[in-house]
Amino acid sequence: MRALALLLLGSLALASPLEEARALYARGEMEGVLARLKPLLQGYDPPEEALLLAGFAHHRLGQREEALYAFSRLVGTLRGGAEALFGFGLALRAAGDLEGARSALEEAYSQGYREAASLLQSPPPPS
Repeated sequence: MRALALLLLGSLALASPLEEARALYARGEMEGVLARLKPLLQGYDPPEEALLLAGFAHHRLGQREEALYAFSRLVGTLRGGAEALFGFGLALRAAGDLEGARSALEEAYSQGYREAASLLQSPPPPS
């Protein structure tokens, strides 16, 4: 039993920043997500999932410019697929760019991201 406990503690210590960020995101700890992802986002070509998590974490914290930056790094390089387009649309919508948001959300929907449909049919948030 003691060996199992040590093994579990050891595996927690070896968790990657990305795995830790995923767990924090699931618990709603957005500040922690961003702190764990910071070293991964410093480079020229960060992992796709790190940019997605950072974008959604910034969006949930109301940090529009940071969310737009994270998502635009994916969309501008054609990475992240429909999920990146959805996040980009969310961030554009929050920033008040309704035409850009609609375009990004329509493209996300056309690529199979069905959650975009509800945003396309709902009125924009008040400015």
